[in-house]
Amino acid sequence: MPPVTKKVLGWLVRLALFPLLSAWTLIRLWVAFGDAYPLEPLLTAALLISAAVLIIEAVGKLTQRILLPWTTWWKNLLSLVPPLLLGWFFDISFSMLTTAPPAVEWLPWDLEILCHLGNAVVFAAIVMALLKAARDLIDLAKVDWKQILVICICLNAVTALYGLTSHTVYVWDNAGYWSIARTLALEKVDWYEQIIAVLESTLTEDYNYILAYPISLLMRLFGPSRLVFLFGISNLYTLPALWGLTALGNSKRWSGLVVVGLFPMLGYTGFVGFVDVACCGMGIWAYLIFTSEKPAASRGIMTGALLVFTFLCRRYFLFFAASFGVAVFVAKVLFDRKVWWDFLALVSSCAVCGVTFTLRFLLDKVLEVEYSDLYSAYDLGLMSDFLYFCRYFGLVMLVLFLVAALVDLARKEDRFKMTLGLVQILVGFVAFVQVQSHGQQHLLIYLPAMAFLAVNSLARAPQYMSAFLAISTAVYCFFPKVQPLSIQEIDSPDLFPSFQFYGPQRSDLEELVALCDYLDHLSFREEKTAVVLASSFTLNTETISSLRASLDLPDPEKQTVIQYHGTVDKRDGFNWNTAFADYLVVGDPVQVHLGEENQQVLTILAEHILNGTGPGKAYSLLAPTFQLANGVTVRVYKRIRPWYIEEYHDISDPLIEMYPDYEELYRIPRWIK
Repeated sequence: MPPVTKKVLGWLVRLALFPLLSAWTLIRLWVAFGDAYPLEPLLTAALLISAAVLIIEAVGKLTQRILLPWTTWWKNLLSLVPPLLLGWFFDISFSMLTTAPPAVEWLPWDLEILCHLGNAVVFAAIVMALLKAARDLIDLAKVDWKQILVICICLNAVTALYGLTSHTVYVWDNAGYWSIARTLALEKVDWYEQIIAVLESTLTEDYNYILAYPISLLMRLFGPSRLVFLFGISNLYTLPALWGLTALGNSKRWSGLVVVGLFPMLGYTGFVGFVDVACCGMGIWAYLIFTSEKPAASRGIMTGALLVFTFLCRRYFLFFAASFGVAVFVAKVLFDRKVWWDFLALVSSCAVCGVTFTLRFLLDKVLEVEYSDLYSAYDLGLMSDFLYFCRYFGLVMLVLFLVAALVDLARKEDRFKMTLGLVQILVGFVAFVQVQSHGQQHLLIYLPAMAFLAVNSLARAPQYMSAFLAISTAVYCFFPKVQPLSIQEIDSPDLFPSFQFYGPQRSDLEELVALCDYLDHLSFREEKTAVVLASSFTLNTETISSLRASLDLPDPEKQTVIQYHGTVDKRDGFNWNTAFADYLVVGDPVQVHLGEENQQVLTILAEHILNGTGPGKAYSLLAPTFQLANGVTVRVYKRIRPWYIEEYHDISDPLIEMYPDYEELYRIPRWIK
């Protein structure tokens, strides 16, 4: 094809793409600024942005440079068709809207159709860019197959050990994604509708369905048991992360196994039910890719996409992505100021993927929410953070890695890498503790950097010493230990990782089954509702709702519906539907896990019920009681009359007095008055 004809054809294609990109951009501008600006300036901005993008693409010849993974046109065309179709059929751009979409009468087609086409183009461009980058980076994934085989066998063996020795009830974070995966697996809906629902969950849900969906497909084949769930996490998410650790330590024979052995908490976090290990794996590969010697544009594009995908799947990994970007910038300024293409590609990739996949989350959950106040109940102090780090990494390991990294800063060739890892950990930690204290899963945002520092700083140490340290750390996790229920039960730092590869046990399961059977028996004539006014590791709402699934027991034909009641002040409003529940289940003493001062939304009513004051006068104590672990007595109360209006005020008034800035959460609704 003559060059002139080729150039004219290229501009004709760009001209055809212009309205599609403009519609796609307009919807996102409307999502962000539709409440503040009228249509005309937003439409003008969308047209200008789309024109600028197409001009930059033409001048910079970006299609040839970053979007065509193959040298032959038919291979590129075959690669382009699937993402175009996926981008069209699974576009959820209009689901991001909270107000009516703008009406543009002069458009040649319907705005929604143009937006879907624009999304197809953008999604295809992202996929093609990642595909081209992957071709440049594929060698980084090459490791000794014998190491991966050993890791795979050991991982599945320990998964079976943990799952088969577990005899407990899974609640809260340990049960959240298992419950979502079970629900998806058992849903009788059209597959297309389910995928759309999964994608739409990423817009608003903190626990979105992205990582649960692949596991739900396994559950359709092998059943929804806890063991299937754990094997799904281990093989779909933990194994790729361990592969990344192996690739990080690929410089010496079997060194990958050494790196894996140094961080047993990665596998353990998957065993307890956290799909978050997938995001940690993306972080590990981000470190490996960005610090490699591969082409700068490919490294930046792939790393940027991985960073966005981490917090697309689990929101708190935004701390990892942001701190990684800051750390790269600091390291570049200090030690690598000559070449910035990799950093520019990283930022551009983050921007494009962020606007495409995470715009609604960034607007609603980051820019408009004061997390430090909303999650103040979870601020347990820096000592709890320190104890958590020691529990899952070990104080000896933390000190060793830190000292080795600081010493390695003296080596000119390693300063960039050491600075990158140290700054990312420091910035991520400082930012995170401004919001809340760490939980077990949150430590995953530091594991990629710690592994990266360990590999580089210990590379010159005798291999037998690293191997001895790795074996000792991993083997120590097989020794039985007393396992605390919460961080408050730990009073001193652990020298080595103090968890164990054996599943948790509960001694009061028979009593819990009796309680659950009794509550369901209350609905033998007609369906009843109950609320569990408790929020501790011994008793909470999910202790009842997850009991039978945890013990692999069948559900009865008739069940009492367990309603949820808020448990954490400022985060949860008072659920006034509790006043209409037929039964209340109350732990005595009142059961909390963050202190009564932070859970008044629950404890005020629980105290009234136990003492027979205020709204407690509307209930009658039923005869049976149930004795659980830790001296907890469970009492069941039956509502014998409606609440009086003054009894509503007994709840609302003290909550508003304590939290005047959150009055809307605790005000008595008009439909009650």
